[in-house]
Amino acid sequence: MSSKLRRVWFVLALSLLLSGCATYKFQKGSAPYDKGYVVSYDGKVIPEYTVGKNNSVPDMGLAKERFKRRRSTVEYYYKKMGDIESRFKEILWDPPAMAIDFIGGVLRWPFIAVSDYKYNRNPGYREKVDRLDEEKDELEKTRVNDLRSKLKVYIEEDLAREEGEAQSPVAKAPVTEPPPVVPAAAVENKPVEPMEDKQVQAEAVQPAVPAVTVAPVEQERTVAYNEEKVLPAAKPVTFEPPVAVISARPDKGFSPLQVNFNGGKSHSSCGKIVSYYWDFGDGDTSNKRNPVNTYWSTTYGVRSFVATLTVKDEKGQTASASVNIEVSTK
Repeated sequence: MSSKLRRVWFVLALSLLLSGCATYKFQKGSAPYDKGYVVSYDGKVIPEYTVGKNNSVPDMGLAKERFKRRRSTVEYYYKKMGDIESRFKEILWDPPAMAIDFIGGVLRWPFIAVSDYKYNRNPGYREKVDRLDEEKDELEKTRVNDLRSKLKVYIEEDLAREEGEAQSPVAKAPVTEPPPVVPAAAVENKPVEPMEDKQVQAEAVQPAVPAVTVAPVEQERTVAYNEEKVLPAAKPVTFEPPVAVISARPDKGFSPLQVNFNGGKSHSSCGKIVSYYWDFGDGDTSNKRNPVNTYWSTTYGVRSFVATLTVKDEKGQTASASVNIEVSTK
């Protein structure tokens, strides 16, 4: 291997290593996680790294312990859900995949143009395409919800183990043996001074009293304390955040590209969605549920826009989702 090729591989390996550095950041969370620390991955806050019971977040020390313990499992589920991307895929896989996708898009553009023409002018075809898209969205939503449920179960089990390790056993009262009782016969046969006779008998008989009267009281007190520790604590009601779902058709094409957006599949377990806010990534915004936006590009090649939908439910909780729109210049 030549020295030039070795340098190229060294720079590539170094860039890959450095790109993984500073990926994670401990920071103060925003509501409802503003009472402690959360961890962000590439600028995206992932509450499951540090979250506790009732959406509480810990101090810095406990946050670091939980992050170290949960990191690999939480990232596995987030990658499966498509919310984060591995550094290897982002650096080594995505660039050639985008190039191949661009070449394939150029070859497919006549078919895309015909499909868009039929979609905008044929109601029957539009209904069929929308139905297929809805079925696809439902399957994806079911898959993601299943992964979220499994991740939630993992967090609950981790918190249970953490609480079990933190609890210490109930201290038991020390058991002391009473001193031996001197037999009455030995006291009678032992020659003692007349003035000390009553004192010896009192010392010999007195230690036997705690063994009969005190021990049962201590045992009852210990049992009552144990019964109080077993009482279950009441669990406050918690609300799951909403889920933002975007449908964009088409998501790629030539400039000017008119894209039909649909946020109607967004949902919340706490009630209905009350507001929609769209940021189309080109400076335009909308508050409609199903808006339409036109993208323009005058640059050579493919230009990408990130359209983001933010929804709010009846409880005031918000969630966001994004989609990439690729616009090519003819």
